[in-house]
Amino acid sequence: MTQTRRQVLGGAAAVSVLPLLGGTACARETPLDIAIIGGGVAGAYAAWRLASMRKGARVRLFETSGRIGGRLRSIAFPQAPHLIGEAGGMRFLEAQRHVCGTVDHLKLPRREVPVDLPEDRIFLRGKNIALKERGKVLLPYQVPSGEQSPTSDAFLRGIMKVVPDAPKMTPAKWKAMRKTYRFKGRLLRDWATWTLLAQLYTWEELTMFQDASGYDDYDLYGNGQGFFDYVFLGDDESKPFFDIEGGYERLPHELAKQAAASGASVSTHATLTSLNLPHKPGAPFKLGFRDARGRQSETTATYVILALPQRAINLIGDFPARASFANLMDSVVPVGACKSFLLYPKPWWKDLGIAGGRSITDLPARQFYLYGAEKERVPAAEGTNGHGLLMAYNDATTVEYWKGIVPKPAPDAQGLSCLKPDTQFAQEIHREANLVFRTAAPAPLAACFQDWTADPFGAGWHFWGPGHDGFEVADAMLKPIANANLFVCGEAWSLDQGWVEGALERTELLLQKHFGLPKPNWI
Repeated sequence: MTQTRRQVLGGAAAVSVLPLLGGTACARETPLDIAIIGGGVAGAYAAWRLASMRKGARVRLFETSGRIGGRLRSIAFPQAPHLIGEAGGMRFLEAQRHVCGTVDHLKLPRREVPVDLPEDRIFLRGKNIALKERGKVLLPYQVPSGEQSPTSDAFLRGIMKVVPDAPKMTPAKWKAMRKTYRFKGRLLRDWATWTLLAQLYTWEELTMFQDASGYDDYDLYGNGQGFFDYVFLGDDESKPFFDIEGGYERLPHELAKQAAASGASVSTHATLTSLNLPHKPGAPFKLGFRDARGRQSETTATYVILALPQRAINLIGDFPARASFANLMDSVVPVGACKSFLLYPKPWWKDLGIAGGRSITDLPARQFYLYGAEKERVPAAEGTNGHGLLMAYNDATTVEYWKGIVPKPAPDAQGLSCLKPDTQFAQEIHREANLVFRTAAPAPLAACFQDWTADPFGAGWHFWGPGHDGFEVADAMLKPIANANLFVCGEAWSLDQGWVEGALERTELLLQKHFGLPKPNWI
């Protein structure tokens, strides 16, 4: 069976359709108090908080596509409508207080997500072992056996070449010293991450770290200061992860729904084409929009919030004021990401003794996640219909490989391609899965591919570029033009880049600092 993009999205009906949403841009010359551009989690959160706390304010949320969610996109195939896959953001941590608090406050059911299970596979340089064998069986890298153990302190020893006091470092101490800290006479923020790490580890060590992590971004992008911020200030990812039953996309949907219930308007298929600052104090912004049929409309607003990533802001065609904060805009580096899905008639990995979780390889697929056999899911309301869902998760360098063998999606698809199971793309994912899991899996039933480098996103997430202090830029970007009520929020210029937590933390700070909203009791 060949499925359409609409069928794939419609398979998860609870998270893919918001009946309250309008289908066109705003009516001509309808004045607004607050215009929020971008229907991702940051924009939906801003609309909800402002509509709830500023009764009577004319708040409107505009989204260029036909869906609310942004880079949270929960999907299901029509053959297995209750087996939800996360094409975008997929999990969060208890320590991420903004997202956890908001999810609990909205009474969205969350559950623990298994990631690394003992029977999951590691397939690197032709060596295939179970995760539980890591450290007992050597991987084919020119790295001493003691440094291949999960308990090795090799990574810490490298970090101590830069910060000798690393084992005793506290978040408060690092925050006090990070801005002026230097390595070899150069500020950490002026080091590109890759060149800094090359001072600390051998090429083989770096290659092993990267291969075994399943990610290609951590040493190819960003700057040294951001890297050490992650080391000393980042959340502990050894703790359990959580997701939302029925899909992570339920979060922005519920936020938009409650925003509308509190009086906000929500418009989809509304692309911002022009944004002009007030010509005199007290005058409103002028905004131009284009709907799905190409029809133009205009409105005015006293305040404008751009809840958008870097690429989406750059796509605003007529936005003269953007040049005034170009340095802030260019402070982040976009990191490509994509996800690939194959639907199977059954979770065949269960026959191999694998319940789910993540397996890692240096093949182009890089990370495999398995859904459908987990004991945490089968009793839940989103029963699997007996099917199995395999997901490959890629970032940075390998994204281009998969884009090269996937037909270009429709312009309105926002990077989502639905493909036949016998396409080159699907067969290659299937072939690599057979290698990693040492099996002959049944043929897949369906496939799809999500490319987050597609417009209007331009990236899966962002890192701070060399020369930029994330703490300074994140605060400055909230209100990038001193004398204008223009605001920016979201993941890109946050202190927790790559996470929903970063998007919500920046948005909440913006609302408290510039709109006078009180801190909510759920955070």
